[in-house]
Amino acid sequence: MLTLEDCRRFYADEVRFAANLTSATLIEAFARVPREKFLGPPPWKIGSADARGLSIAGLGAMAYTATEDPRDVYHNVVIALDPAKDLNNGQPGALARWIDALDLKPSERVYHLGCGVGYYTAIMAEVVAPAGAVTGSEVHEGLAGRARSNLSLYPNVKVHAGDGAAFDPGECDAMLINAGVTHPHRPWLGRLREGAAASCCPSPCHRARGRVRG
Repeated sequence: MLTLEDCRRFYADEVRFAANLTSATLIEAFARVPREKFLGPPPWKIGSADARGLSIAGLGAMAYTATEDPRDVYHNVVIALDPAKDLNNGQPGALARWIDALDLKPSERVYHLGCGVGYYTAIMAEVVAPAGAVTGSEVHEGLAGRARSNLSLYPNVKVHAGDGAAFDPGECDAMLINAGVTHPHRPWLGRLREGAAASCCPSPCHRARGRVRG
């Protein structure tokens, strides 16, 4: 039987091929961070990328498969956080592609708007560690509270609860905008250091990405 460590390693390879990742450090982060620890207690509800695409297109309701086996969450699939509100943990292949586009380096400072329960925040924290830092922001207070708890073992991460559009993250080397916006706002761009990058991936649908260099 495969161990969780085995599953995480295979999962990191699955994400690597799905997203065509170029960062070895990012791939390793996907192999290290325990996804199930960020999802709450089982049973977990898993939805496929194909089913989500049909749901977005209005061709059917999103269907989920329930599981209590943590090994099942280590695939390129979304995991429901609140099915009634269409909130999920995100598709790893998509988020990995957007994070990879940021070309994060150790010691860099990252702003993650729309951090959810903090899973991808933790992924980026691993990449920029030990000298780098990540600031997460989440408008949903319940999710922000969970993110704060989930990320409590990461000394290089802070979580802000509230409207990220009105929050000043300080000067940043990179930003991941994973929220309901179509483009980075000017105040965010003003906080990017010269040569910095921002990936904008509107949620919940994740239908487009824009990349901006300051």
